[in-house]
Amino acid sequence: MAAAGLALGLAQFVIADICPDDADSDLCYDSVNSDQWSSGQRMAPNLNLLFVLLALALPRSSLKQAALSFAALFSLSGAAAATCGDLKTFYKSQQCCGSASKTLTAQWSGCPYNFIPPACSMAEPQTPRDLSTGATGSMTPKAATLNDAQAEFLPLVNVHFHYGAEHKSDSYNNGTLSAAYDAASSGRRLASNPRPGWMCPSDTLTSAQTTPYTFQYCHGVEVGKSYEVHYVHSSAGMDADATDGVNADDLADGLGGAANNRGLLNPMVVVQGQVYQIVAGGPSVDDLLHGWTVVGHQNSVMYPGSTTGQSWDNSVCSPYAITWHVDLECHQVSPESFDNLCKMMKETYSMDSDLHPHGSRILVDSQYVVHQDFVKPLA
Repeated sequence: MAAAGLALGLAQFVIADICPDDADSDLCYDSVNSDQWSSGQRMAPNLNLLFVLLALALPRSSLKQAALSFAALFSLSGAAAATCGDLKTFYKSQQCCGSASKTLTAQWSGCPYNFIPPACSMAEPQTPRDLSTGATGSMTPKAATLNDAQAEFLPLVNVHFHYGAEHKSDSYNNGTLSAAYDAASSGRRLASNPRPGWMCPSDTLTSAQTTPYTFQYCHGVEVGKSYEVHYVHSSAGMDADATDGVNADDLADGLGGAANNRGLLNPMVVVQGQVYQIVAGGPSVDDLLHGWTVVGHQNSVMYPGSTTGQSWDNSVCSPYAITWHVDLECHQVSPESFDNLCKMMKETYSMDSDLHPHGSRILVDSQYVVHQDFVKPLA
């Protein structure tokens, strides 16, 4: 909510200086002298940034979709095909005059991108997929799957973790917590109450192994619970010194660096997923920030899918096509090791919002994931 407030405040501050408070006075009437808004045209790039900030800060809704559409529209300020007059005509045609909160019923024809999340029936294959023995899928992907060496060639741009495993395998398949959450859910997605995913078996853990631990850096993390850590690699990434020819990490919160860093709109993205169960007295791992290469991933698969998280379900799907590498094993680690992961994220890369577990997306229906022939051993 703080991010949303900041984005809205910035937007109001800048826009107030170049536009009337009432959008209808400019978009719905013909008596306004367009010359007085020349500064507004020069501010278009800043407006684009503000709309993007606003869109990222808001939950999935018609308002977020509108913000993204206007961000794309303003990014075309230098293109001859997009004019303020075109926008004005579109605003009127959508009967927005006097109804600023009305949901748009069409995509503006001058915008080359459609930022409205697709229905699952129209989307590319989704993630998380059931990876347990015998699990099936239906879709044939259009995107190629990158291998292990190709993933490591891409910069690591983000590390974050989900409460429970989003994927399901033979090793992590306890859905008791997620079933209870879904049964009691009001449909609201709160950071303080993330949806749990699949858990590693805990019935054999001793009382000593579940001894509580006070985490100093991680927030909302518990001993005995499981977490799927995502190591996100992207061709849009950039290391701390882009001129030295070294593919070093330059991590940041969120997935903005993976999707649109350096202005790239079609980056190659690979996400490596490993599941860790936090156990008191468990194995010590000094560098979970690079756990994929440190812990090992001998029993892993690769397949084409999408982004994850609670923003998507089996009705509205992710618009992104990315490669997934998933370790099918459940790895036990000590609470000190997991807390050190958060310490490294915070102290080395000044990360903050990814120090707590994100909610897990519901396991995607088999009709929206790739056919089992496209789930291959990692090579």
